[in-house]
Parts: sequence; structure tokens; C-alpha cells
Amino acid sequence: MTRKGFYFDSTKCVYCKTCQVACKKKFDVPKLLSYRVVSGYEVGEYPQARFYAISAACNHCENPACVRSCPTRAMYKDEQDGTVQHDDDVCIGCQACIMACPYGAPVYLEERGIVNKCNACIDTREEDGSTTCEAACGMRAIEFGDFDELAARHPDAVVEIPCRPDPSLAHPSMIIECRDYVYDDAYRDMAY
Repeated sequence: MTRKGFYFDSTKCVYCKTCQVACKKKFDVPKLLSYRVVSGYEVGEYPQARFYAISAACNHCENPACVRSCPTRAMYKDEQDGTVQHDDDVCIGCQACIMACPYGAPVYLEERGIVNKCNACIDTREEDGSTTCEAACGMRAIEFGDFDELAARHPDAVVEIPCRPDPSLAHPSMIIECRDYVYDDAYRDMAY
């Protein structure tokens, strides 16, 4: 099975959240919810404080906790590209996937009584040539494609940084390019 995934370049991200807004619009996600979230973090102290942003959605993990926990198999891996998909017609809204996902990717859509998440634009990727978030990013900080090819093209990108959950929990298909200060364990979440 092919393994598709995301590359995110934190050194290019300007925290504009255009990727988040474009994703929200494409999927018509209700207020206060998002399938892609851009989070800001600060490390260090004045006058040496540094800021960085991470844009993340479903990581389309190699060993997805959401798939393992779903009692109806509404969450499943696509056989063609290895992305984690969701079958709305099978979902019973139990939210087991939400509780299982270490990355907080699935969201509960209360009006519909189901859970949903990023599907890596599987429905439009072939015609558009890219994911919506990738196309929307003016800084070209997001790439989607074959995970091994992304890793080869970006050899300095990593899977593990302090502000993200332990990758051994699900083996995310997301690599991140970052500056050295991103490895500071004393980061502060800038929730704004």
C-alpha cells in the first residue's frame, strides 16, 4: 500500500491561517471547529523569545488509533493511498476515534451526529492536483504526496518535536521542517 502524507515547513509559515480557513470552507465545517488547525508556540524569554507555528490536520497515520478504536469501521485506511478516510454513512457518532486520536484530528459534528476529519482532499485531489490547504498556502509551507518521496526531498524534516504527541503512538505521516528553537521543551501554547 502506498503511504501518502504531509510535509510542513515551519520556517516558512507566517501564521496567517489561510490553510485552516480554506479547509474549513471546502468542508463547510461548523463554527468553532476545524479539520486543519494552525497553532502558535513561543519559547524563550524576552528579549530572546521566539515564535513558531505548526499547521496540522489528520496525520493519516501508518498505525491510526482512530481506525483501531472505531467500532463500526467508519474510520478506515484507503487501500490506494494509505490515507485515513471516514464513511459518514457508517459512523454512529460514538466519538471513540476522538478519544483515541493523540493528535485531536477527528471532530464531532453535533448537527449531523457524526464525527469527521481531514480526508486529504481525496475527493478533489485528482482534479485539483493538490490538497486544498496546500493550494491555499501562499508561503508554500505545505506539501502533500508520497511520504517516502517527501522525506527524501526534505531530509532535514522530522516527525518528532516537543509540542506534538509522541509519534510512536500512531506513526504519523507528517514531517516538519523547523528551526532549532522548536526543540525547546519549555514551549508555551499561544492560543490566539
